[in-house]
Amino acid sequence: MYNKIRKYVEMNLSIPRLDHSLSTAMICVDLCSRFGLDEDKGRIVGISHDIARELPVDDKRITLLKDGYLVSEEEKLNPVLLHGRFGAEILRNNFKLEDNEVLQAVRWHTAGHPDMGRLGQVLFIADYIEPGRAHITPSFREMIMKLDLNEMTLKILNIQSAYLRDKGYRITESSMLLYDKLSNLEKNNNS
Repeated sequence: MYNKIRKYVEMNLSIPRLDHSLSTAMICVDLCSRFGLDEDKGRIVGISHDIARELPVDDKRITLLKDGYLVSEEEKLNPVLLHGRFGAEILRNNFKLEDNEVLQAVRWHTAGHPDMGRLGQVLFIADYIEPGRAHITPSFREMIMKLDLNEMTLKILNIQSAYLRDKGYRITESSMLLYDKLSNLEKNNNS
């Protein structure tokens, strides 16, 4: 499956986006190994997470989204947030991929979602910290890699939320719900 998806990505994404996807896949595999998750699934979500990132999204295309979830106000205002959801549809329709864990990871990697699962958290983290990201220093990457999976996700959600607030953007409800879910888990684990 990975090779078929990689070939599709190579043919349909720009070189910088392909490089980002390959690097994200590498980090996903490392994180899956560390946290006892399926490395093959990590490789698949990493290479495919931006499979729809360079597709144009307009109102007409948004109405064609048939994944069973409502389109939020944030997604309507910033259609780029929908590329994970469209990516999951491409995986299901073009590659007949039915693995819900993989589909949820790709679907929710952009802003996070309480339904994304541990594989989704791995992708969310890898997408943010992969070595091609200019805003991530090696020392930050080293620091975050010392945290557990929930702590990593919470740290990135905090950074993203602060960035969005500083720019005057709204934080997606799904990000806030994921943050609340993981915060409560951390509190219960530390009790």
